[in-house]
Amino acid sequence: MTMKKKAVMAGVLISVGVVARLWLYALLPDTPHLYITLAGIRQPLFMMDIFFMVAAASLVAGRYLGRIWAFVVPVMIMAVTDLLLGNSWIFLFTWSGFVMMGGIGYLSKSQGMAKFMGFGILSVLAYDLWTNFGCWLGWYTHTFQGLLLCYTVALPFMLWHVVATALVLPVFSLPLEKATAHTTTDAHPAPVKHVAGW
Repeated sequence: MTMKKKAVMAGVLISVGVVARLWLYALLPDTPHLYITLAGIRQPLFMMDIFFMVAAASLVAGRYLGRIWAFVVPVMIMAVTDLLLGNSWIFLFTWSGFVMMGGIGYLSKSQGMAKFMGFGILSVLAYDLWTNFGCWLGWYTHTFQGLLLCYTVALPFMLWHVVATALVLPVFSLPLEKATAHTTTDAHPAPVKHVAGW
């Protein structure tokens, strides 16, 4: 893929990420609707948020567009949308978390589609571990109990992040997978077989 095509594709990913994040921000509920009580603590069972669109765009940018776009695409999506939606100092963790996902996507570029999906799930878990560490630093007591509480409260978000990313990632990546496979085939045509007598 040429640099021009990569830039165009990056622009598409950024545009889709920005529009989807703004649209889903207004659409999805602010609070969870499904709860479970564990050890006397009412805990959300499942919580939807707007993570998965930026996650998918970051992973795809890293895998198909390269290292530079693995950084540029998530940062641009987050910068534009955070200007409109607002954020706090936690952006240091969320932005870097998405860049990390782009880097993991880049590391998966030589792997098959099934392994890429595995890398995608791994990156979701890494993102949640990283960003919830930031939440612990900012909003919880700096004790082991505070850290444990922070990660326990985050479990419904992690569940949603894994499910949503696993569902959306193929939609983003399959068209590019076919396009890059087609480009590779065109660039390296199969050798012509010489048949005796021809």
